[in-house]
Amino acid sequence: MYIIIAVVIGVLLFVAGVMDLKSKTISRGLILALAVAGLVGALINVFMNKGFGIWEAVGGVLIGLCAIGLSMISREQIGRGDGLVIAAIGLMLGFRRCLFAVCMASIIMTLVSVIILILRTGNRNTRLPFIPALFAGYVMCMTAAG
Repeated sequence: MYIIIAVVIGVLLFVAGVMDLKSKTISRGLILALAVAGLVGALINVFMNKGFGIWEAVGGVLIGLCAIGLSMISREQIGRGDGLVIAAIGLMLGFRRCLFAVCMASIIMTLVSVIILILRTGNRNTRLPFIPALFAGYVMCMTAAG
């Protein structure tokens, strides 16, 4: 059951990434679907009792809430939807794995940003979609976990 939920979240993240690339927005319905899938994944993790407790899920959500806080402080330089998506997947991944996925996504976006600056196709104010990189970080996290 866990694998099915992990794949569903991956598919939803992929769809959200495509939406983010095309329109730089993510629908509320998609965020809600991710949150429900993340909650189901968290419940499965807690009841499988593999060292994953409720506090691990809360820690994953807190990473997303921190991203939402950064969004408010930076006046939407970081999208609020990105924070909501991070919180949703943080439910299932837990603190450490969510942090890993977000760090991998950040590294990917750093490399993309450097390439954009070197090629002079954008500047420091160019807005880039984060969810596709978060999808890649999620895939890395899930493959690293086995």
